[in-house]
Amino acid sequence: MNPSEGHQQVRTGSEEGAAPRLPIASSEGPRSRQPRRARGSQSPLVARFALVGVLCGLILLFTLIEPGLFFTSGNFDAMLSSQSVPLILALAVIIPLRAGDFDLSVASVMVFASAAAPLLWGKLGLPLVLAIALTLLFGAVVGAVNALFIVLIDLNAFVVTLGSMTLVQGLTEWMTGENLVTNIPTALTSFSRQDIFGLPLAVYYGWVIAVALWVVFEFTPAGRYLLFVGGNRDASRLAGIAVGRVRAATFIASGTISAFAGLVLAGRLGVADPTLGSSYLLPPYAAAFLGIAAVQLGRFNIGGTVIAVYLLIVATTGLLLLGSASWVTDVFNGAALILAITFAQLVGRRPARSA
Repeated sequence: MNPSEGHQQVRTGSEEGAAPRLPIASSEGPRSRQPRRARGSQSPLVARFALVGVLCGLILLFTLIEPGLFFTSGNFDAMLSSQSVPLILALAVIIPLRAGDFDLSVASVMVFASAAAPLLWGKLGLPLVLAIALTLLFGAVVGAVNALFIVLIDLNAFVVTLGSMTLVQGLTEWMTGENLVTNIPTALTSFSRQDIFGLPLAVYYGWVIAVALWVVFEFTPAGRYLLFVGGNRDASRLAGIAVGRVRAATFIASGTISAFAGLVLAGRLGVADPTLGSSYLLPPYAAAFLGIAAVQLGRFNIGGTVIAVYLLIVATTGLLLLGSASWVTDVFNGAALILAITFAQLVGRRPARSA
């Protein structure tokens, strides 16, 4: 054997047996020796936008069946308006989901906020701006308390937020005396109901938040950190990312956006109902998990979530117009959530099998 060849073989074997380099911390986030594309960008275009095709197919189907009822400007306006608050809540839950956590307290925080601002203004005589600021602060505080137990004490996020959901619900019932709050300020109702191009402002709030979060997720270091932390927390720590701070920030942001959704809900309904929390919890999660089947497959993303929100309302509205009972909405949302989680599980196994 040629000595140079043997030397070359030894060098090659040492390179193959060497441990992989750790990710390098930088402003761009963790790096790997081989550049990775986003999972969604590797998927065929047809698969990424199949959910859009399903949405368009449902619209076409219900239009053909009930053209005089479904495909009308009034019906579309009603669907968009009815989903203004669920859309904001879905955007709230997707922030911790992106980082690998759950926040089940969003609906309870929303209901608390819908009653707190009118009561602070009506009973305590606070200026409406101060009442709104304190309400938003409450949402942030609930998120911070969740983060305290989940991030610092390392408790399960599902269990902690389930407890905070129940706690906030109890506070809402105590604060309202389990009665409807009807003295909603006129400025707050105008804040949600004022029309622009035929749609109430509440619809635009959801769209603005969606665009803002999309920019953060896709074009800022904070968005990349969220993605890295949700994918692999240990590797993110090795890369120098403050994983605890990122996770805590997601809960604070989720609580604040949920409180904002409560203000929009109070203005839209003109009343605060302390019993509404349970009916607003499932649809946002159904939309968030169903959204991973669109745009960026297998990843919680803004575009897919928005599409899923409107797909769910189109399907349930069409079924109700066909004469289905009201319980069909719950059945459909529950089935959509189960199917979405199943899809997420199957997609998550594909990279593991490839590895």
